[in-house]
Amino acid sequence: MRAWVALLKRDFKLTRTVFFVGLVINVLIAMLTIYLGMKAENTLLMFIPVVAAVVFHVFYVPIIVFISLKTEANQLHLWLHNPQSASTLLISKIVDGLIMIVISLLMLYVMSGLLMIIPKFSLIEADWTDTWISGLLIFPHIILISIMTGVLVMFFWALYQFLKFKIGRWSLLVVIGTVILSGWIVALFESTKLYILLTQWGSMGINFNFSTFSLDPIQVYTGEYFYNFIIIIGLFFLSAWIIDNKVEV
Repeated sequence: MRAWVALLKRDFKLTRTVFFVGLVINVLIAMLTIYLGMKAENTLLMFIPVVAAVVFHVFYVPIIVFISLKTEANQLHLWLHNPQSASTLLISKIVDGLIMIVISLLMLYVMSGLLMIIPKFSLIEADWTDTWISGLLIFPHIILISIMTGVLVMFFWALYQFLKFKIGRWSLLVVIGTVILSGWIVALFESTKLYILLTQWGSMGINFNFSTFSLDPIQVYTGEYFYNFIIIIGLFFLSAWIIDNKVEV
């Protein structure tokens, strides 16, 4: 456990610059929000920058993972000779990104709450309640999408490292082609009845009543979460297997 914690600390050092830059951007977003609150007639419009920042967090984990793996690629022989397994090395990078995205989103969440209590903005209680509840609804899904995208980045990076020593300069084109082809296959599969059968079970009708804006009842399925979880786990271990067995230096 101590060795893994040391590994996590190392990954944090590789990506901390991006993390701290992100926190500074959050502060700038808050300042922009305050400015818009002073200029906009509709008070809720001032939160557009915050909403945009939250949505942008779907790229947070993949960016952290990519930067970390890109650094490892510069000293791949040292990284691959680490006594830890590839799955251990990779999960550290996912956890690193997960910790960072949670901290960043919490920072935006808290700053949004602080902005609401500034007397000048005079947000009514309904605005406060709706904003907090919608945040609790959106944040877990932002994190899930970000982790899935991060694992995809991990998989294609592992594939590139494998192909680089097999076909040389053509490896990047093959990976790009694989990205396009796999995207097309997934889109095709998700339009089939088999996909519906596999995912649309465990119906959970979620109905949130917002007084300041309208939102239709959200129909979600346990099967969709299970399907995405299997994809994440499968791609993660496939990436680890490629690194352990196919990547050479």
